[in-house]
Amino acid sequence: MKSFIQLLLTTALLLSAGLSFAKGVSIGDPYVREVPPSVPTSASFLILKNDSDKEIALIKATSDVAKNVELHEHVHKDGMMKMRQVQKISVPANGETALKPGGYHIMLIGLTRKIKSGDVIDLSLEFDDGSQQAIKATVKKVMMGMMKGMKKGGMKGMKMGGKDKGAMSKHTNPMPNLMKVYMKMGDKLNLSKEQTDKLKTGMAERGPKIKELTAMVAKIEAEINAAAFGDKPIETIDQLANNLMQERLSIIKGKTACRESVKEILDEKQFKKMVELYRANFMPKPKMNEMQAKMAMKKHTNPMPNLMMVVKKIGDKLNLSEDQKAKLKEWSDMRGPVMAKQYKAVMKMEAALKEAALNNAPVEKIAALSDGIMQERMKIIRGKALCRDNMKRILDDKQYNKVKELYQANFMSQ
Repeated sequence: MKSFIQLLLTTALLLSAGLSFAKGVSIGDPYVREVPPSVPTSASFLILKNDSDKEIALIKATSDVAKNVELHEHVHKDGMMKMRQVQKISVPANGETALKPGGYHIMLIGLTRKIKSGDVIDLSLEFDDGSQQAIKATVKKVMMGMMKGMKKGGMKGMKMGGKDKGAMSKHTNPMPNLMKVYMKMGDKLNLSKEQTDKLKTGMAERGPKIKELTAMVAKIEAEINAAAFGDKPIETIDQLANNLMQERLSIIKGKTACRESVKEILDEKQFKKMVELYRANFMPKPKMNEMQAKMAMKKHTNPMPNLMMVVKKIGDKLNLSEDQKAKLKEWSDMRGPVMAKQYKAVMKMEAALKEAALNNAPVEKIAALSDGIMQERMKIIRGKALCRDNMKRILDDKQYNKVKELYQANFMSQ
């Protein structure tokens, strides 16, 4: 009996060893992006490592958390970032392929339930060699993952940051631009030649990248507007919103890294002086009346067209019935306070983000605030998309087309 048991144990160990050392694809660091409850799409990221001597490709993924699961990639084409479906994601022989934000990813479309940070999602992966793997992916905030390692890694390899340029930079970047102090009143910092040279080098490296990112935000916002006016489905707008938030996060990440680099170059007294000068000279409170402030806030937080402005300001040109007027008013009364609350939340969190950066808050806190800002921004975009779709249901085709014409003619500059 004893020898029989030993035989069973030996066989089990051999089988186990065979499984451990079998060549194929292994999965590393799987996770799913947390999204607001109102957003019906998310994405999963992971690392595919191929231990075999030939190329293997991921060809399919499924999950009970989504109605449809597709393989996607982000590509820059004609100066625009776009997402497209792919038939497979190849993993080179004895190599690896990372599915990450801004690159390859698994798209979860039509979420069947709400997902929040800490949840565990089941995913099934199928490869072209006939193998399948069932994995579990934890839901987490993507911004935290993007910032991971920055605290220890410093600025190595980073080429972001640079100076603001006009309103567009302020629109895309809530982080303080401490380099303004160096550029405009660097003589007050008592810098050494070595410090000056390092700051100049950093600006030369990061300036083009921050300019590129800022331009990308403007282009994607233009795409969102075009999608809204072109009656593209809400899923398309959701995908563009995801792209937009990734570009915005990249800007914040770059500015955070820039702050860390400046802290390394300056001594504690100089950095403190830089912050004091920034507060005194580059944080003026805008002198606006309540209406101007409200309009500026909406423009800053929302790239979607506000078609309800046509109804409220020049609705007499639409030939609306009393029933249509009542339905539009009901929707406006219901959604208006929600949107106003979301606008204010974005502005409040951006102010908190700026204060955190100036108060030398750790990278993790900036990451958490940034993630909250992007979630609120996505809610605003989706809310406006829902407003558009509701208006299409209430109005006839002629009236709806008239709304778009009047908006473009009268409110596009706002």
